[in-house]
Amino acid sequence: MTVETGVEPAARPVPATVEEFAACDEADLEIVVPWTGPAIDPTTGALKAPLPPTYVVATSGGWPKPGAIEVATDLNRVLLEELWRREGLLAATFAISEKCWMSSRALAVWTDEESLQAFLTSEGHMNAVRRTKNLAYAWEGTRWVSNSPVLPTFDEVRARLAEQRKRKRT
Repeated sequence: MTVETGVEPAARPVPATVEEFAACDEADLEIVVPWTGPAIDPTTGALKAPLPPTYVVATSGGWPKPGAIEVATDLNRVLLEELWRREGLLAATFAISEKCWMSSRALAVWTDEESLQAFLTSEGHMNAVRRTKNLAYAWEGTRWVSNSPVLPTFDEVRARLAEQRKRKRT
């Protein structure tokens, strides 16, 4: 499926697969929550100190169905409250692309896999996951261990998710 540029999402056919949704050019990706968290200086938005030698990066993204935005926003509020209280979270950022069917992107950096897993299996996160299943056309995520001295980017996320989709096809 080719995504027509310059055509409002509502006027385009809705993709049928994650690959088709992901093929949309998120050139309008807007950071709605800049990097925030214990590792980020709230005044400058920069890292307070160097990142640990290794850390875990986790990302998720999805495409909400029409009419789901309000419910999803309420669920996100609950998730963010849970996220900011989690030990092991270093920083997180969130973005949306209106052009690409309101694609929603989350990107978080954790001290270790155990901290990330504790968040993912928490009651608040599990309840939100159960409720969002029917609110989104598609959802995907991945994680990796990084030793980069700089925070990951949404461009890196797109590349890693594309590679993950490619591996699943083969």
